[in-house]
Amino acid sequence: MFKKIFATAIVVFLLTGCGSDNASDKTSKGELPKLDRSSDIAGPDENQNGIRDDIEAYIVENYPDEKHKKALFQYAKVKQASLLVDAADRLAAKKIGTQNSRALHCIFLRFDTKKGTENPDIVSDKIFSMTTNTKARLKAYLAYNKALDGTAWTLPEGDTCE
Repeated sequence: MFKKIFATAIVVFLLTGCGSDNASDKTSKGELPKLDRSSDIAGPDENQNGIRDDIEAYIVENYPDEKHKKALFQYAKVKQASLLVDAADRLAAKKIGTQNSRALHCIFLRFDTKKGTENPDIVSDKIFSMTTNTKARLKAYLAYNKALDGTAWTLPEGDTCE
């Protein structure tokens, strides 16, 4: 698990340093936009919806289908919450873990490769990578993940989309 997270983070760091600085040029091609690299773990969230503004803009620009957009917003919000949760509060971390399972399940419900949509694994990895795009954010996620050591989940059933 750690190797996958570390490898994903490395890819994000490399991608954010490559190419044009024009974010709209990148997002129009489906690539990662210029991401917030501030030292603030939360990053900018002008509308206070729990999703970092750069990630929200990426989703809006690249996923015009409302069902896809809502599923990705749900997942991005949970990923952002996982960075901000007090890792010492195991119950709060478990609550975020349950929400994460539901949001990820929603992505798999809404993105169906048989119907020509993007692979749900790839979509969710993109949002995760964009969320943990700095060392501080990755460390916060790892602390949250460590708080979940020894816990177990059941897979959600039914429509888990909000």
